[in-house]
Amino acid sequence: MHITEPLPGDRRARLAFGLDWRAYPVKGGRAERRRYADDFGATHYVEYEVGDELIGGFATPDTGESHGARLYSGAARIALHARVKPKMAALVLLQDGEKVHLVFVVRGAVRHDEVLTLEAANTRRFDIEQECLRLNLTLTTFGAGQSIGDVDEQFTADALLADRKCGRIQKLPVHVPAAVPLILIAAVAIFGVSKVMDALAPPPPPPKHEPTLQERYAKVLSQTFAHAEPRASLMAPALLAQLGSGDSVLKGFLFEKAECGSAGHCVITLRRQGGNFDDFNRAAPASMRPLRFDADGRHLSAQGPAVPAVATVSAKDLKNWPDEQALIDMLQTPPQRLSVKPYEIDSYGYSVKLDPARPLLAVPPALAHAAKGKPLRMIRQGTWTIEGFRWQAPLLAQLPPSMTLENLTVELWLKDQVGIHFTAKGKYYVPD
Repeated sequence: MHITEPLPGDRRARLAFGLDWRAYPVKGGRAERRRYADDFGATHYVEYEVGDELIGGFATPDTGESHGARLYSGAARIALHARVKPKMAALVLLQDGEKVHLVFVVRGAVRHDEVLTLEAANTRRFDIEQECLRLNLTLTTFGAGQSIGDVDEQFTADALLADRKCGRIQKLPVHVPAAVPLILIAAVAIFGVSKVMDALAPPPPPPKHEPTLQERYAKVLSQTFAHAEPRASLMAPALLAQLGSGDSVLKGFLFEKAECGSAGHCVITLRRQGGNFDDFNRAAPASMRPLRFDADGRHLSAQGPAVPAVATVSAKDLKNWPDEQALIDMLQTPPQRLSVKPYEIDSYGYSVKLDPARPLLAVPPALAHAAKGKPLRMIRQGTWTIEGFRWQAPLLAQLPPSMTLENLTVELWLKDQVGIHFTAKGKYYVPD
């Protein structure tokens, strides 16, 4: 957790970033607060309401650093700010020298509350933008600083000083009532030491059950496939069939690129080629709305086609999945097998890159063989990237059933190589 210097006008007040956040119902909120505080080992908390939920942040401040100070959550002040609160999704980046205070809020709830280096903040920003694209969330980026890049709206640290009482971090109340020791002493005096000791010495609780290797792996496997992940062999060709087949020019605007996630709608970007925004706004069909005209005066964004629903990758099909080497062989067409780099294949503008697969559950080999029963046949997961042109979509249709599609970018190339170019990314799974 990062604690700032004293705030202007109040030497005892400081902002804190880097809390752990969770959402839970208002009804029964006290019990949920205690449960999450125990899970995080937290001594302090902050809460605010969003609808029927409490958004709680948990922390364990360093007593030496926070001694005598009143702490306020910077993320809570950002989430409750009048400019941030109405947004569906908001990313706030506040640069402080070589560090960036990063807060990501979705529908009023804090998702990320971090203090990062400039490089790490740029990486986190890209991941958040891609997540919003996949979930079809409209993201508004706020911030201030020379190295954080373009933002939709300027938002400086002074905005966090407007409401000085907002986001107060409090110490968790003592869980055991203070009167309990006095009651026990009175009971000892009245009923005798022996009877009280008998009453207070119930049978020891059973030892806590440590999950077995099989149970831990089953939990990780369930979490991995909890969300439907479309098969790349079905989703990628279907999207390519929808994109790039229509007119590339509308009212003086040229199709530049389309970005699609695994659900929702694609987002299309067009570049101005002699047209104007007013004419395009009048001519655009309802299927392309809402429109967003960029501040550079040269681009606009529109809603693209809906991402189709296709069959998903499931661990139930494990017996039909190829192993890692077989998967590599399946991705190589005969000319590509001439490549001397097995993980980076490049031929006729069609390139395949595979990152090495890693186990879903990291277990030392000795522990895996020592497990009771048959050794587990665990699944490993890796990432892939394929680039090519629209006419090479049949190669995508031949991808193994263990490959998922996370996002697809389609661009119109007009320079060295002309055509509809795509970049597809996703995950692949192989048996161990």
